[in-house]
Amino acid sequence: MRARMIMTLLSVALLVTFNATASARTFNHAQATDNLSGNYEGIAKSDQLGDIPLKVEIKNDNGKLSGKIETPQGPAAITSGSYADGKITMKFDAGGNEGTVTATVAGDKITGKWELGGQGGPLELKRAVVAATAPAAPTAAPASPAPAAPGDFVSGEWDGSADAQGTAIPFTLKLKLEGDKVTGTSESAQGALPLSKGTFTAGKLSFSLETPNGAIVLSGMIKDGKIMGDYDFAGQMTGKWEATKKK
Repeated sequence: MRARMIMTLLSVALLVTFNATASARTFNHAQATDNLSGNYEGIAKSDQLGDIPLKVEIKNDNGKLSGKIETPQGPAAITSGSYADGKITMKFDAGGNEGTVTATVAGDKITGKWELGGQGGPLELKRAVVAATAPAAPTAAPASPAPAAPGDFVSGEWDGSADAQGTAIPFTLKLKLEGDKVTGTSESAQGALPLSKGTFTAGKLSFSLETPNGAIVLSGMIKDGKIMGDYDFAGQMTGKWEATKKK
């Protein structure tokens, strides 16, 4: 869960970096046309998380930039920064924690590094071949699960919370039990993910959430309308989680 937060923060950093760089380039050359606004693709590198793919939409308004960046965990927005002599320095707010990005510009490429809370790594961005992308069609919200059958302690909606090194990450589970197989979704501020490999045997619930950076495996015991257990994010991070069934 903390890994999702880190990926979002990296995304913010990358978006801010590209915005500041392109803005400075526009002013330095005094171009009448806007050759900055558009879509970009990039990768943030991390020893803990590996390569994180990014898609960035940039909007340039006379050097003042806005936009968004899409990651596998959801969108992030920019904060502020500066540019001078081909170098950029950016700051971003990550849930109350300040991070920085420093980078240099070479044509349509941005290379540099990010830092946040003692962690960091290299980053790269490049203008996408396609000038613009059509907005994604809205996805239908998952239907609420049907009421649980007698003796079914799993099916229904659950209010969950995972402990990420002292930070509580809320999420909602929508579960359905058929035999010993469990299906459904997990929803949070980062988006929704379908469950895979879900099982319920002898009071123990187990399922996986597949992400581009590895599977999050959650397991726990169900008793009196509560789940208490552990999660493992691709062997990179572990912690506790719990959930209470909605009535």
